[in-house]
Amino acid sequence: MTNYYMKQVEKIIILLLSFVIFSCSESTKKNGVVVSGKIQNASGQKLIFRELDLDSFHNLDAMKLDDIGFFRFIFNPTEEGFYILKFEKDEYILLLLEKGEEVHVEADLQKQPFSYTVTGSPGSAILREFYIQTIQNLLKADSLRNVLLQQRESPDFYQLSLSFDTLFIKIIENQKQIQKNFIKQNPGSLASLMVLNYKFGVVPVVNMKDDFPVYQDLDSMLSKKYPLNKHVVFHHQRVVEHELQEKEKQTQKK
Repeated sequence: MTNYYMKQVEKIIILLLSFVIFSCSESTKKNGVVVSGKIQNASGQKLIFRELDLDSFHNLDAMKLDDIGFFRFIFNPTEEGFYILKFEKDEYILLLLEKGEEVHVEADLQKQPFSYTVTGSPGSAILREFYIQTIQNLLKADSLRNVLLQQRESPDFYQLSLSFDTLFIKIIENQKQIQKNFIKQNPGSLASLMVLNYKFGVVPVVNMKDDFPVYQDLDSMLSKKYPLNKHVVFHHQRVVEHELQEKEKQTQKK
């Protein structure tokens, strides 16, 4: 009799555990985000999962990659936002994540230039497309700098630097057009905020002084779709402040 009851208790425990696991899985699918994948040639490297806040990073999780390179992070975001998979080296992967997404990422750290694939997250996928376009301009700019450095002892260095400045300006102009086209094609995506603020070097390519209508149009679209999102609210405040400054300047001129 005792053995019979013990077996019944074991069955109940197993059923309860199965229910808990199933409930957690369903909760994750509904509200959480799963980011998993495989990073090749990264054995021993630390992979950090970060949230990109308005002016800082917050480390959410981390793990050391083994020879296979599999990783998996699970978390519950409060709203759609930007996240980073950061390696010990300079490489990183930018993600735009929202509740319920199951994201799969693959990359190879030995391949240069660094590239990756991402599925399960539309926002992250279009950010990857922007990265692919941008990396070409970054490579061109780096190539120009390297050639110029090799010629720094040349008697014609000054003239060379002027011609290289012209080439570099053309790269910047192309990059600006890439960013403007991206924003035009994705006016309702938070990804456009990241692209708007992207810096090619130390200065934003698209800026308020020359391209303020782009800021205003994006603010109008995103404020309707994400009125409480912290990234959208911050952008809206910047737009309002700039508008007030411009009005003050006009008033002072009168």
